[in-house]
Amino acid sequence: MRPPAYEVRGTLITRPAANLLLVRHDAIPALGMREMELMAIFADPALVDRSGVKPGDRVRMGVREREGELTLLWVEQAR
Repeated sequence: MRPPAYEVRGTLITRPAANLLLVRHDAIPALGMREMELMAIFADPALVDRSGVKPGDRVRMGVREREGELTLLWVEQAR
């Protein structure tokens, strides 16, 4: 896939805007990122609404990096 997509695991901290998630995530070696307190991920509001995730939930999500921003491809509660 181009550009590549990555799986991210972490905790949804807040949704400060309909199209923005702030996540405390586990390490993402493929992106050269260690664990972080907050990472901003831009999202289609309908995609997030359909998933039913809420602040405090552990989540798995697919993201794609474009021009320095992460865009959400999918999200679900982690099991």
